Amino acid sequence: MSEHSESTSAGVANLIGLGALLLVADYLIFEVILDEYFFSTILLLTALFALFGHWMRRNHPEASWPIPYGWTMRLLGYTAGTLALVELLYDLRNGVLDNLGDILGGLIVYAGAFLMFRGARQLAGDIEQA
Repeated sequence: MSEHSESTSAGVANLIGLGALLLVADYLIFEVILDEYFFSTILLLTALFALFGHWMRRNHPEASWPIPYGWTMRLLGYTAGTLALVELLYDLRNGVLDNLGDILGGLIVYAGAFLMFRGARQLAGDIEQA
């Protein structure tokens, strides 16, 4: 792997980590503190697993992975994107987005999941080129 592709992969992993961080922050602010907007626990767990994987990769690079790191992050990013799409459809169908707190909470969830999905798409391109 060249130095450029390693830095690109690190940037994409940071994109996945940023999206996961947005999801966790949204959960803490809009669900725990404000009790406004809630989203799927599975989506939250996906974000937490992505943050854990990102942390392990940065702090323990010598650790072995049963499934390659790129594939793991790709799977988590695609899962987050799919679950957020289902969440959006549920919210629109059931009229969940009825006040400002719900709208802001929802937008942050959708943005975080989109970043994870986008990072997974970019990571897929890096894996195929390697």
